[in-house]
Amino acid sequence: MNDIIIAGIGGQGNILLSRVVCQLFMNKGFDVKSAENIGMSQRGGSVVSYIRAGDDVGPIVPDGKADILIGLEMSEAARNVNKVNKDSLIVLNDRFVRPKNSDLKKQQILRFFEENFPKLNIINAHDIAFKLNMPKAENITMLTLICKEEILPFSKEEILIALKQVLSPKMYEMNKILVEKIYERY
Repeated sequence: MNDIIIAGIGGQGNILLSRVVCQLFMNKGFDVKSAENIGMSQRGGSVVSYIRAGDDVGPIVPDGKADILIGLEMSEAARNVNKVNKDSLIVLNDRFVRPKNSDLKKQQILRFFEENFPKLNIINAHDIAFKLNMPKAENITMLTLICKEEILPFSKEEILIALKQVLSPKMYEMNKILVEKIYERY
C-alpha cells in the first residue's frame, strides 16, 4: 500500500492527514513523495493529496495505479476513481456533501463503489469524531480506524509518534486522547 490518494473537501484536514501518513511511512524508513491538488478549499472545494512511498517515484500517483483511495467525502472520492483500479482498496468515510449544481445522491455513489470496487470499506469517521467530542478531528479518526483495521500497517504507538512529530503540543495532546479512545471503544 505505497501509493495513496486522499480525497476530501476543504475543512476536513486532508493536508494534515497527508502529512501524518507521510510521517508514518518516513518513520518506517521509506522515501516518501507527496503532492496536493487544492481547489477553493476555503469554501468546501476539492482537496486531493497524493502520497507515494518507495524508491524512484514521483509525487503524483499515475492513473489506475493507486493502491488505496481514502475518501474523506464520498463525492470527492468518486471524482478520483481514475487513480484506482479494480484491485485497489477503497476506504470511504460515510459522509456525503452534495456538490453544488448536482443532483447526485449518497446512495448513487455508494452503489457505484459497491458495483465497481470489491475491496470497499466504509468507515463512519464523521459520527465517531462527533461522539468523541472532536468533530474537527475526522481526519485523524479516519486514519486511526484505518490502522486499527490493519488497512494501513501502522500501530497505535506508531500513530502517536507521527502525530507528536507533526502536530503542535496542544493539538498532539487532544489527538492522543482521540486515538486512545478509538482503540478502546471501536
